[in-house]
Amino acid sequence: MTLTPVANAAQAAPAGADEPASSDAASGHPPPPGSSPALSTPSALPAPSLSTSRVPQPATVGPLELRRQGDALELGTRLRFDLPEPVRDALYKGLSVIFTAEVEIYRERWWWLDARVSRAQRQWRLVYQPLTQRWRLSLGSAPSVRAGGAALAQLFDSLDEALAVIQYIAQWRVADWSALEAGDTHRIEFHFHLDTDKLPRPLQIGALGDDDWELDLNRQRTFSAERLD
Repeated sequence: MTLTPVANAAQAAPAGADEPASSDAASGHPPPPGSSPALSTPSALPAPSLSTSRVPQPATVGPLELRRQGDALELGTRLRFDLPEPVRDALYKGLSVIFTAEVEIYRERWWWLDARVSRAQRQWRLVYQPLTQRWRLSLGSAPSVRAGGAALAQLFDSLDEALAVIQYIAQWRVADWSALEAGDTHRIEFHFHLDTDKLPRPLQIGALGDDDWELDLNRQRTFSAERLD
């Protein structure tokens, strides 16, 4: 980051200007109490700026792409969303935020309630590290991610880079192939949300009923196992 000195009024005026200098420094008097000098050097690097001109984009889930891979059913999709400003602010203050994706697969039955044949969940834990000014993203199962324990972790230089990884889901094993019945119609339901239940208690209370803390995406599709084989 380059710090650009701020020129005072005397330096900014063109040569030969008729306007007299009005600064207290020119008159030999000390500046009044509480005033700031024209030039200042910060003692530490400033915090990342939160003011942006971002245009919010609609939150969407791309097509749910399914394929058979060995003895498993794998899911791939792309998410599109902007983080609400209060969430960005909390992240820059060092608060860790957890995102959760859930998948449920049902076998449809016209004569009774649909039968759930599989359920899968994955979580991302995102936290900003002020000392290194980098972002740590952990991906894993619910217990390890929530506790910050053993999980696949990556470091990123920017928030947008970390979010891009969260928004791209590929080769996610969501069911055993043996759980799917040939000839039957199945329905897969995908749900992605910001997990406010894992926030500190004061923020949980403040986030209740606050639309600025809501991030909830859903999509579903039907498929037949034999068409994916």
